Amino acid sequence: MKKKTIYDKLTAKYQKPLLKSLSEFIAINSAYDESSVSEKDPFGVGVSAALTYITDLATKDGFEVTNYDNKVVEILFGRGKNNLTIMAHADVVPAGSGWKEPPFKMVEKKGVLYGRGVADDKGPLLATYYAMKALRDNGELGGYQIRFLVGGNEESGSLCMEHYFHTLKKPEPTLGFSPDSDFPLIYAEKGICTFEVKGKLKVPGLISISGGVASNAVIEKCVVKFELNNDFLNFIMKKYKRDEAEIRTADDITTVTFHGKAAHGALPELGVNAGMMTISALAEFTKDPTLVQLKKLYTPLDASGFKCVGNSKDMGHNSSNVGLVSYDGNEISLTCNFRYVDTCDKKVLLSTIKEVNKPLSVKVVGEAPLLYFSKESVLIKTLLQSYAEETGDFDSEPLAIGGGTYAKETSNTVAFGMQFPGWESNMHSPGEAVKKADLFKGMAVYARAIVDLGKILKQ
Repeated sequence: MKKKTIYDKLTAKYQKPLLKSLSEFIAINSAYDESSVSEKDPFGVGVSAALTYITDLATKDGFEVTNYDNKVVEILFGRGKNNLTIMAHADVVPAGSGWKEPPFKMVEKKGVLYGRGVADDKGPLLATYYAMKALRDNGELGGYQIRFLVGGNEESGSLCMEHYFHTLKKPEPTLGFSPDSDFPLIYAEKGICTFEVKGKLKVPGLISISGGVASNAVIEKCVVKFELNNDFLNFIMKKYKRDEAEIRTADDITTVTFHGKAAHGALPELGVNAGMMTISALAEFTKDPTLVQLKKLYTPLDASGFKCVGNSKDMGHNSSNVGLVSYDGNEISLTCNFRYVDTCDKKVLLSTIKEVNKPLSVKVVGEAPLLYFSKESVLIKTLLQSYAEETGDFDSEPLAIGGGTYAKETSNTVAFGMQFPGWESNMHSPGEAVKKADLFKGMAVYARAIVDLGKILKQ
């Protein structure tokens, strides 16, 4: 076992406060809630409550704190022409179903912490916050400004950082990182285009379809209502197992609940998409041309269905995830979270998507640019060295990912941890988890990284 570092020792007394704060933080359901959105609560009351929690915590701890319109909380310490900016998010994806424990109650079992947000991103957020606090309390900060930004809309479009950097026109980071991905660090992120496909649909007997909780998550459950039809019932029972398609009949209506497996939208191959199971089943049974078209376009996970395949040596391949499906009796809507690599031209991709979907309409509802840093850049080399020195892991290489982080929202910033190599945190899935030991080691890694980047800023 690696000998404890000076940063392990420095942060040790902050472990209990970290766990207490995380338990309180997890108890706040901070998923985007459209039903409670208002001018006061732009992302819903739960997100505002989470941002208020962070505001109160940092204020009590003696930092300079500003809550900008319940969109972003800014925590400052120090002054200087250069700044180190850390960006983390207080919002979470909806809990979904399939949890063994209450998702909004932090539970510990055999050294593992469970709860929605323990890994994405409330646990890493607080690990970094307490790393900063430990350094401040021990006189290790100074000569530059450290700026900790906590946003409330990372999972639904990052409108929080759009507000901070573009509406409020706050300074760009001199150097920065976001604790919202994997260690050792992320040097490249795929571009993301989220688009909605809509079209009129009239299928005899089909009443409604409803599936998905977020565009960037694989649909775990999709519900179809169909007028009572023995042929449809026989088709479902013959084609699907009971745990794949649950059938109920009442008041001359058949309700079929398709069950898939949730996963992060950046890695759709790790899940089973109940929404596309639904589209495929209905397309096969009804032979409706619109449903057949949607099945052909959006079943392939490599985007080959809508002719947008792309491959890259560094970034892998393009991916497609249908995150939302709905039908109200007149119109069908499907939301696709599409991620593309550096060998692709975004304009060409979008033009192709619109063309192959005709006569269905396509509307872009969210975009995040592609991000790429040289492995030889000062930021990458410094953070990689900070991680290696603190963990003893000098073998892990920087990563290119399909996920999108706050690093895309501004300059001179990369995603840095906090998922350690070899651990699967189940982000965006039931049973989201983090090892308590990893949470504590992450705090030490972040403390070292802040000091190492600070040395550069003071030069």
